Amino acid sequence: MKLLMIAFLGLAACSSWHWEKRDGLDGDLAGDEKHCKQEVYSGTDGMVTNASVRRMHACMQARGWQKAPN
Repeated sequence: MKLLMIAFLGLAACSSWHWEKRDGLDGDLAGDEKHCKQEVYSGTDGMVTNASVRRMHACMQARGWQKAPN
C-alpha cells in the first residue's frame, strides 16, 4: 500500500492539473482524497487501473471537487 501511495504522489506531482473546490481548504482535500481512496481501492490489493482512476475522479467530483489546470 505504501508503494501505491508513493507512486500516486509521484504521478500527481507530474500532472498538469489539480483538484479545486469552491471554499475548499487543504484539509478538506486531504480528507476527501482519503475517503475516496478507501472507497475505491479497498479490496483491490492496491491495483490501480484506468477504471479505478475513473471511479476515484468520480468520487472526488461527487464531493464537490473539480479538476483545474495548473
